[in-house]
Amino acid sequence: MIKKILPFAYIILWFIVPGISLAKDGYHRNPDVDIIHYCFRIYLNDSTDRIEGSAGITFNLAKKTRILELDLVGKNSKGSGMVIDRIESGTHLLTYQHENNRIEIEIPDTLKTPGTFTLSVNYSGIPADGLIISKNKFGERTFFGDNWPDRARNWLPCVDHPSDKATVEFIVSAPEKYKVVSNGLLIAGFPVIPANSTRNWVTHWKEDVPVPTKVMVIGAADFAWETVGLSKGIPIQSWVYAQDREPGFIDYKPALDIVNYYQDLIGPYSYEKLANVQSRTIFGGMENSGCIFYYEGSITGKNQLHSLLAHEIAHQWFGDAVTENDWHHIWISEGFATYLEACYADSLIPDRKLDASMADMRKSVIEYYEKTHKPVIDTTIRNYMDLLNTNSYQKGAWVLHMLRQELGDKVFWTGIRNFYAAYRDKNAMTSDLQSVMEEASGRSLRDFFFQWLDIPGQPVIQWSWTYNKKKSRVEIDVEQTQSQHNFVFKLPLELCGAPSVADPAKPGKSAYYQVPITEKKVHVTLPVYFPIREIRLDPKIQLLFQGKMVTR
Repeated sequence: MIKKILPFAYIILWFIVPGISLAKDGYHRNPDVDIIHYCFRIYLNDSTDRIEGSAGITFNLAKKTRILELDLVGKNSKGSGMVIDRIESGTHLLTYQHENNRIEIEIPDTLKTPGTFTLSVNYSGIPADGLIISKNKFGERTFFGDNWPDRARNWLPCVDHPSDKATVEFIVSAPEKYKVVSNGLLIAGFPVIPANSTRNWVTHWKEDVPVPTKVMVIGAADFAWETVGLSKGIPIQSWVYAQDREPGFIDYKPALDIVNYYQDLIGPYSYEKLANVQSRTIFGGMENSGCIFYYEGSITGKNQLHSLLAHEIAHQWFGDAVTENDWHHIWISEGFATYLEACYADSLIPDRKLDASMADMRKSVIEYYEKTHKPVIDTTIRNYMDLLNTNSYQKGAWVLHMLRQELGDKVFWTGIRNFYAAYRDKNAMTSDLQSVMEEASGRSLRDFFFQWLDIPGQPVIQWSWTYNKKKSRVEIDVEQTQSQHNFVFKLPLELCGAPSVADPAKPGKSAYYQVPITEKKVHVTLPVYFPIREIRLDPKIQLLFQGKMVTR
């Protein structure tokens, strides 16, 4: 997801910060309850912003549990929020409490556990958030789900946390002028005539792959839509406002090539279709499973949306199919999408090379760190919107880029594919990624993951060099000057010779080294067999660091 405006040698011992990557984000979970399926019936109208809903919820109980807890924002002093009419299981009304935006439902003694059960929550109200009911840029009324991070509870009774994935279906009744798009496949669409209303149209979408609530949505507007093509049998669709039909179909068309690229690079696409949808989302793009929403101003007809499309589509693999089990590990979603977009651009967008993208991201990471000294996995954050920061996006991308340099292309991409295959349609933590990459590489990566994800900042180095022509060697001194700790890394260097006298346009000889930096101060002697004119630091953009040459 992209917001619309984006603005080692360790002196910290392991036992001081035990299991920091496994820290929980504070959401109250019941490990004995697992939501299996949601069936949401939503009734929309044009006379008010009030919706009526019915949520059929199928869940597993691992053992006897007295209370089932769900999230649902209650009615506030301004009149927004949801009011529950009744909760029932079969023909039995259930006792419940709806306070502080939580529903506590008493589980009857008649439900024998362990087992699978279904109940329904009937409710209504004006969504305070989550379902955006507004007018689009053409002045027409629209409805768009916008759930990230935990805003689904404003219009859907649910376990509003990414750790509990479930299949979902939406049965939406709306005035017939609307076309409705959602997750999964279109099961049916048919007209009905309510007793007290004009003709409505009922649309039924069903997603048979488990997804988190953050990406369960509907969109209702006067859409034009088309199928761009098939990617290994998966329909790739464009849904745009009817007035933006021509430019919208142009701008969203590259999605087909992007899906093809990721399927070949990572593994099979997980969902039944991919709809790219012009919408009223508050973000630049929101990676809803199989139904990505883009901000309505994205449409220009200039075919310049490759990067935005590539980022959001990458989330279908990481963020949606592989979902962080804890909000503080959002880099598994945003860092992956940022890096994969850069890899796509390097392969298929002219003048968008990976080294240039990483150089830009390195600058952003350094500037961000100067404002806030926080690690990528920052367990102090409680406002989840604050997780949409440079650490989650650009530094997360840099962690993957450096891991790629550390392991080599073959092992790195094998590990990424294995990670996707192992956790596809499931939840994962950073420790799971580490384990998979360790298995693929046959080496421990504990220190690598710890210093780049759990420790704030990056190496700040001062360095100098001298060339001894008589002894045919270069002397290099490197010192880490950051105050908090020392990093362990390989410093890439290129030793460059003078151009040929006979042909000044021809580059001189060069030699490439990766110097191990394991201490605060390191002195290195390198043999050379040609006169040295200069030494270039990290010429291929492989390391996240700040550097300054102090003497020569």
